[in-house]
Amino acid sequence: MKKLIYITIAAVLFLTAGCNEELIDLENPNQYTEATYFKTADQCREAVNAAYGGLYFEGLWVREWYFIFDLLGNEASPASPLQGTLAEFNNYQYDGTNNWLNEMWQSLYRIVLRSNIAITKINEADQVEDETLKSRLIAEAKFLRGWAYFQLASLWGDVPLREDYESTKDRETHNMARSSKSEVLDFVETSLTEAISDLPASYDEQNVGRITKGAAQALLGKVYLYREKFDQAITQFENVENSGQYALLDDFTHNFLSEYDNNSETIWEVQLEQTGGNPYWMFGGQEGWGSMASHSGRAMEYGWNDWGNVYFSSDAVEAFRYDSAGTATTYIDPRAAMTFYGSEEIGDTTYCDYCTDGPQSYPFDEQGYRFKKYNRYEYVEKENFPQSSINGVVIRYADVLLMHAEALIRGGGSETEAIALINQVRDRVGAYPYDLAEEDESALELLIRERRCELAGEQKRFFDLVRWGTLQETLNAEFGDQRVKSRHSKFPVPSSELDANKAIEVENGWN
Repeated sequence: MKKLIYITIAAVLFLTAGCNEELIDLENPNQYTEATYFKTADQCREAVNAAYGGLYFEGLWVREWYFIFDLLGNEASPASPLQGTLAEFNNYQYDGTNNWLNEMWQSLYRIVLRSNIAITKINEADQVEDETLKSRLIAEAKFLRGWAYFQLASLWGDVPLREDYESTKDRETHNMARSSKSEVLDFVETSLTEAISDLPASYDEQNVGRITKGAAQALLGKVYLYREKFDQAITQFENVENSGQYALLDDFTHNFLSEYDNNSETIWEVQLEQTGGNPYWMFGGQEGWGSMASHSGRAMEYGWNDWGNVYFSSDAVEAFRYDSAGTATTYIDPRAAMTFYGSEEIGDTTYCDYCTDGPQSYPFDEQGYRFKKYNRYEYVEKENFPQSSINGVVIRYADVLLMHAEALIRGGGSETEAIALINQVRDRVGAYPYDLAEEDESALELLIRERRCELAGEQKRFFDLVRWGTLQETLNAEFGDQRVKSRHSKFPVPSSELDANKAIEVENGWN
């Protein structure tokens, strides 16, 4: 019966249209369209907020990002609960059908699309008289688009470059060939450079977490560093350091606890909050399950007393043990006990330091080495649900200092100045200062080790090894096999893109 009604209605509309075509062109005055929305200041903010929202989709910051890059960088190793396609990353057995690579690609391009929409529509929003606000919102969108394209180019190399809304909305332009990695990164540099001038140094409390000038300068410096434009990178890092906006926290561990989110060391964090609703929202509930949420599963999924999906890898543990300068003794880096739970020899041996009955002994014989970063076992016995509100740290000041040091070393600058920057980071945790004259390692070797100890579990090492050209050699030596191939310096083009975009060409079914 319902089917008949639908057919009858369609027929009436068709016949009526033959008499009066204007009837089918009537617009519902209470329903927004693309042409009637994005007019007010609040609607413009919503457009940019939607671009930020892309960071919370699958493959990115609320879940898979940390698994993928901690496993690929051999900082995490899978425990038995880790199953399915996530387990493929540690073994380097993934290909273009891996669902999380498909999701990551789609989520990054979702940020591109939404940023392009925001830029176009805010430019057209003639009801917004505050030109400073419009410029700032456009700058935020340009940053987000630049960040997304930087990830795409770093991970896949040549990718389709959709520079504006017109190139993302029309079906005719969906089949788009890949632009060169260099062309994509040129576009990223332009986007970030344009954004810097219109971004504020900081925000009021209501807008904390939005993109700042310092975030754009730090990311632009990182892009320059990755492209070996060392002098330009140094300029941007110095801009960040000289701004007076940032400083290392006295306590290293506070960078990874929600009580200290958005602190003086923060340059950019993905804002996370335990907002109630479905606790398993991170498994695909973004904008689809009807609950507004923004939490992460990392604390519970990595937590040794919760799901325990990964270990802190044995090779990562060994990075914190090295020869002390000028002596024959082995030095344990102080960050070991701040980064992972471990044995009497290395790592933190207690948890719940603030329990009423005192610290509890970590069960190393049962658990092995496990992550302490981003976990809260000093304060709670269990997470109970995957609803961590600890922000995802994307860029922090210590990373900028180390990138600055690297640019000096690799660019032929002052190694003395570079070591001083590294020693700022070491001094904060009480590690002994490097004196290049006393060390057996070169300045670059010290920098590489410092990045590993300072940034372990922050999804940096895989990217570092790829850009240094040492991924295959380094990881195969650590794994003791030949699982990493030369092709793994780039991700395979996702099968979903190959199915949808007929202009994409790949070699050997990979990239």
